[in-house]
Amino acid sequence: MLSKISTKTPATQAAIKPFATQAKAVGPRLDEHGEPRFLEQVKMHFNNAAAKTGIDQEYLEMIQACQAVVRFNIPLRMDDGSLRTVTCYRAQHSTHKLPCKGGTRYSDHVDLQEVEALASLMTFKLAIADVPFGGGKGGIKINPRELSKDELERVTRKYTMELIKKGFIGAAVDCLGPDMGTNEQVMTWIKDTYMNVKGE
Repeated sequence: MLSKISTKTPATQAAIKPFATQAKAVGPRLDEHGEPRFLEQVKMHFNNAAAKTGIDQEYLEMIQACQAVVRFNIPLRMDDGSLRTVTCYRAQHSTHKLPCKGGTRYSDHVDLQEVEALASLMTFKLAIADVPFGGGKGGIKINPRELSKDELERVTRKYTMELIKKGFIGAAVDCLGPDMGTNEQVMTWIKDTYMNVKGE
């Protein structure tokens, strides 16, 4: 599972230096290891490759930009009756070809810059493979190992309902797939919730 791009080569180490200087000027952009965060790494490698294409800068900026990102919180009723607020994300990097497609991860480490970075990489991977979809990625900031099956079902269905309300899911819009922390059961709950609402 891809989680980080290697930055150990001399060329990428040289490219990192401007990010370190920029981080001091505009705020923290480095991770706990002193390297650019995942999203900055993706942008850095994109810029390095794009510079060799001869494509106009205005088009490169359009290709690089993430087209839509949604972040929202949902309430989750735990089995013991307590209420927990859970943060959720979905990024649609490119809608040049629809639908978007990309995984859904459940992890304590999911955040906005991670889903945006992974959605970007999905777009590039699909384009290279000539698969006619745009890149997407989403997730819920939870540790699935700490939740019961009933709690996982509730949070999955609530997440799906919010995506439906926001127009971020559908066969012609955005197709969610499994990723870290999710499996066929989670995908079945997503499909069932969507079909109960949309009847499709």
